Amino acid sequence: MSTRGTRIAFLIAAVLAFLLPRWVPCGYPGATCARAGHWRTTCTAYEVEPIGFYALELLAERDVGFAYASGEECR
Repeated sequence: MSTRGTRIAFLIAAVLAFLLPRWVPCGYPGATCARAGHWRTTCTAYEVEPIGFYALELLAERDVGFAYASGEECR
């Protein structure tokens, strides 16, 4: 593979790694959001977002506002 081909392959791999999903409780890292649910359960909001946005939220210490999916999980 040529040098240019190696750079293009690395760029594609980096973009794909940036887009891999990650499950994040409470919407962003470090947040607290548990609440009492029915029948003695604890409910927690969650988001499934790309790893790249998770890293941005770690740096900014707040929610960026992009997620593949979101919802609430009760245990």
